[in-house]
Amino acid sequence: MGIFNIDNKFFRALNKLVDMVILSFCWIISCIPVFTIGAASTALYDTSRRVIHHDEGYVWRGYWHAFKVNFKQATKAWLVQLIILIVLLGDIYITWSGLKTGNQWGTFSIVFIIMALIAAAWAIYTSAYISRFEQVTKITLKNTILILIANLPWTLLVIVILVVSLILAWIIIPLIFILPVGAALTYEFIFERIFRKLMNEEDRLREEEKDKEYRD
Repeated sequence: MGIFNIDNKFFRALNKLVDMVILSFCWIISCIPVFTIGAASTALYDTSRRVIHHDEGYVWRGYWHAFKVNFKQATKAWLVQLIILIVLLGDIYITWSGLKTGNQWGTFSIVFIIMALIAAAWAIYTSAYISRFEQVTKITLKNTILILIANLPWTLLVIVILVVSLILAWIIIPLIFILPVGAALTYEFIFERIFRKLMNEEDRLREEEKDKEYRD
């Protein structure tokens, strides 16, 4: 095994790093319209799990395939969550402004910040859930709320990962081309432990069919 052998550990790691940059770039570009963030995040999670982690298929093709397949449902779910987030961010802005002027009701900004973080975690749960299960949007939103509540310690970790990722991206801007996939892979560690308990035989068979599509 020579250092220039493309099958050695160095080149495999380099190839994986390039795939992560390409995948992060795809996600960033497809998030720009804002209303597509749900579909983009679902495709990010699905492709990170399949291609980056399990080496199934190719990043570019896998991402856009997942984006297209999940676009309708992921967008519906995200628009509901986006409205909630906008309202909460508006409340944060108003109460935070009041806090700076010395009004006591400004302390409610902390409550709204916590609610916004929970709503963001709900959106993350939903994106991952949609990539694994096929259900109507109403049931998907309901189930992900229940899963979020039933797994509060994991939910707290999801929020911590989100906040840390945002801080790192703010401090070291080039990391935005690595952090999305890094976060998705970390979320996979969490969500797959939860989702596996929820999967029935039909879900497993559907998963095998999806795996075949990616390998072909």
